[in-house]
Amino acid sequence: MRKMILSVIFILALIIQSVASAADFNSVDWSKAPRIGNKNDFAAYIRNCERNNQTLIPMYIANDLVIKGDEFLKFTNLTQYVNATFEYVNGKPNRVLYEIMIYPGAKVVYAYRTGNTSILDENERQLYAKAIKIVGEAKRQPTPLRRELYIHDAITQASTYYNEKDNHLGAHHLTAVGALLEGRANCQGYADAFYMLGTMCGFNVGKINGVADNGPHVWNTIEFGDGKYYCVDVTWDDASFKMNGSNSEYNNYIYFNAPLEIMQTTHRWEKAYYPTLQSKVDGRYFYMTKEFSDTRGKYFGFHSRTAEDALNYIARRVADEGCRLSWAMAPYSSKYADSSFVGRHLTNEILPQYYNFYGSTRISVTHRGNYLFFTVDAVRNK
Repeated sequence: MRKMILSVIFILALIIQSVASAADFNSVDWSKAPRIGNKNDFAAYIRNCERNNQTLIPMYIANDLVIKGDEFLKFTNLTQYVNATFEYVNGKPNRVLYEIMIYPGAKVVYAYRTGNTSILDENERQLYAKAIKIVGEAKRQPTPLRRELYIHDAITQASTYYNEKDNHLGAHHLTAVGALLEGRANCQGYADAFYMLGTMCGFNVGKINGVADNGPHVWNTIEFGDGKYYCVDVTWDDASFKMNGSNSEYNNYIYFNAPLEIMQTTHRWEKAYYPTLQSKVDGRYFYMTKEFSDTRGKYFGFHSRTAEDALNYIARRVADEGCRLSWAMAPYSSKYADSSFVGRHLTNEILPQYYNFYGSTRISVTHRGNYLFFTVDAVRNK
């Protein structure tokens, strides 16, 4: 009798675990659902479903693989996590149905690829029209790198960083709608916009969910068709510097096609679940490109062969323009990594001796990978 009671209790428990999701479970075709038991296969499956605009993702479970909540985000590119409903058999997870929300930028990409704009709501239709216009201009640029630069700057020009504490699902500042239509977005919005525009331009673009500044952060990966992956963090490139005493803002391009050696100094992510990045700075890193060197002076920054050359470049700009925020990149040198030394050398030696400039300077030296980045804000004495 006791054994029968226990059996009934177990059956009731199994029914209770499954009944809450019966309708959802029955709404999908389980015959096509794979059985997955490791995280690499899980990541590949989820991202394929995302690309197909699939908001309900069924999966049979092997090896007790239970992934939900914040952990789920490590494996996604284009979606926000909504819910996961698990079915258990004999105390073990048997299958799961994930419910996700596709980012507007990803929905626009899907509509662009398939020609099916009926899946878009009113905001997304406006975003689609905006994206078509930007991409059309970008595709007129003569090289792939100039196309990428065009969409990168279109985002930074349209948006200002904004991070509301109430990050509820569907909030516009989390998406390309916020970045391109409303002019304010957090890192998710910037990354959604770059994914959308970059993919529509023909690049292989993804997203990375990781950590930067000790908090959650999202940025992009990009690949040009030759198997080399780089990172693009439009959020961290946007209006990073301001001129002393004015409202003018300058983007930098430190995170434009950044390799592993640059990214790993400031960003952290689960590398096993994302493409392997190009290890070192190469000809696609913005400050190493012909596109940058051919338009010297148009874009903020300067790439120098040595740290001393970088400081001389900055001094010349300061002296010529009086009040100027200047920036330069140079190969790493332990001597010039010391901001106190750089400040004394620039203010007391280079500027007065060679450029007859006397004034106050504020200097920052940042070390990223095998490179130094100098930022100098100078004001001439009256």
